[in-house]
Amino acid sequence: MSSCRDTAIEHMSLLFTDYRPQFFIRPDGTVLINLRNPAGKRLMSRVIQQEEQTSAVLLNNLVERIRRDLMTIEGPLEEENVDWFLKRIELQTFVPVNPTHRPRKIVVAGARLRALSGK
Repeated sequence: MSSCRDTAIEHMSLLFTDYRPQFFIRPDGTVLINLRNPAGKRLMSRVIQQEEQTSAVLLNNLVERIRRDLMTIEGPLEEENVDWFLKRIELQTFVPVNPTHRPRKIVVAGARLRALSGK
């Protein structure tokens, strides 16, 4: 598991070099990522779930959600970034603590925005 975790951390480090990423390994196997601006102000924190550490697709979805959040935080939305908000991204909405619980539900982000845009 640690090799997948290390690969995910390395991948995120390379993608977010402008935001000074910091990583903290949590006892449950997840990884907390803090992104800071060049002045040192924390912009956001996100958790990299174990499933995201082992799946390139899920990790890429997390990266895209973080990029969208950063665009929102840094505002105003530039014309060339509109496509990021029109793209379908799967969101994982349930993390079972007990294996007897139902599996994760996948929802699609941005459907309402795409419908309003006419695309």
